[in-house]
Amino acid sequence: MATKKTKTKSYERYHIPNLTRALSILEILAKHPDGMTLGEISREAKFTKNSVFRIICTLQDCGYVRKDSDDRTIKISRKLVALGYSSLGEGNLVEKSIDLMRAVRDRVNETTMLGSLLEDECVLIEQVPSRQPFKFMGEIGMRFNLHASVPGKAIVAFLPKSEQDAIIKRIEFKRFNANTITDAESFRKELKLTKERGYALDLNEEIVGVHCVGAPVFDAHGYPIAAIWCTGPSERLKREDLDSVGEFIKQQAMIISNRLGYDLI
Repeated sequence: MATKKTKTKSYERYHIPNLTRALSILEILAKHPDGMTLGEISREAKFTKNSVFRIICTLQDCGYVRKDSDDRTIKISRKLVALGYSSLGEGNLVEKSIDLMRAVRDRVNETTMLGSLLEDECVLIEQVPSRQPFKFMGEIGMRFNLHASVPGKAIVAFLPKSEQDAIIKRIEFKRFNANTITDAESFRKELKLTKERGYALDLNEEIVGVHCVGAPVFDAHGYPIAAIWCTGPSERLKREDLDSVGEFIKQQAMIISNRLGYDLI
């Protein structure tokens, strides 16, 4: 028997054109974390420069975009990132995570990060810097690929199978170096290992000489909403130490999950 498809109601006749354009521009900027010039935005959005200029001025005055020191490169601001993850309850997530992130940093003495899934990437929403003179740092809002990053593996490994399959189909599997996973079958095997041990590893898979290890954070329903991880030079964050560090991070991630209402019992 054929089933009747539910049609989503459209309110297109009520749309505000400039608001639609502004949202389109924000979506374009989200795909270019290094920023874009006015002309580049105009060409990609296919809006006139005058229209883009007026929208950017409005967004800048409202604090949702900013310009670099060159006064030409336009980027999404931290305010917009904060607004995004606050709407998902992730402001509360940061509050419940920060002390445990510091515990990981103090144990490992490497930068510890908190990130969440955003479309087909992970986004950095908080970090606790290492006290080492040389350390790895990210900019809040920066994006991570899924197939060669710890947060990507940690979150995707625990997604429901239908969501996991859909995401894997969309991954381009870009090769960064000889250690990068470059096909779906190998990625699925890596996700299986990640789920079995409860934490993910990145062994020089995107940047040679960099190791990362981290674990997922679950909401009250057991859904992986985030990951915490630490990252550092492979000469300090050695392969032989990653399993013990991974177990420690898994424990801290579970405490955060419990604070969010998740309980294995």
